[in-house]
Amino acid sequence: MEIVVQKFGGTSVASPDLREKIAQKAISAMKSGKLPVIVVSAIGRNGDPYATDTLILLIGNSKNDIYNRNKDLLMSCGEIISAVILSNLINNYGYKSVALTGFQAGIITNENFNNASVLSVDRSKIMDYLNEGYIPVITGFQGISENGNITTLGRGGSDTTASIIGEALDAETIEIYTDVDGIMTADPRYIKDANVIDTLCYDEVYQLARSGAKVIHPRAVELAERSNIPLIIKNTLSDAKGT
Repeated sequence: MEIVVQKFGGTSVASPDLREKIAQKAISAMKSGKLPVIVVSAIGRNGDPYATDTLILLIGNSKNDIYNRNKDLLMSCGEIISAVILSNLINNYGYKSVALTGFQAGIITNENFNNASVLSVDRSKIMDYLNEGYIPVITGFQGISENGNITTLGRGGSDTTASIIGEALDAETIEIYTDVDGIMTADPRYIKDANVIDTLCYDEVYQLARSGAKVIHPRAVELAERSNIPLIIKNTLSDAKGT
């Protein structure tokens, strides 16, 4: 069966109504014969109670190794909350789901705290759950070092997680859900006749991301290209086919 990785960012998990839409997209994928694997960011943006930036404000700023190590531990909490809430919601619809932290999902990193690099992924636990009919909901943005320290992957890390997991599972597609129908010819907030671009090559998307387009992190594009997995940018709020 085809594995599809579906990643949902902070704005997509920010309210109960939006989380209902996510649950339905995962269930719809399963009904169509696919094996969905969900990756989630922390809820909301700066100022929202469980957003990453809000959590960071609880400890202020410092510059030492212990601070950075502890900061990663704190920052990982936001995604854990998202994963547990969404997994519980899917279970409430009568489908089996399990929440997994990045390290429970087998993501091993170095100890460059706050901006760690992924060294390897042990996919066995995810595959066990998929084979048992579960929908895994995985925390984006985090992993664990070989010494057992929780780490985070830097800004945009949930996109990176989606591509890393997609590669490890040999997924058919990686779907990145956002608040627009795909990659647009211009910012639709300012240009009313902006259109969705149907298809782009990896390099074109990478350059857009490097230039400041916020639909996907450039590292995630690199990883998808490395494994030759199609990336699809889609809208959480609609059934548009995306880019």
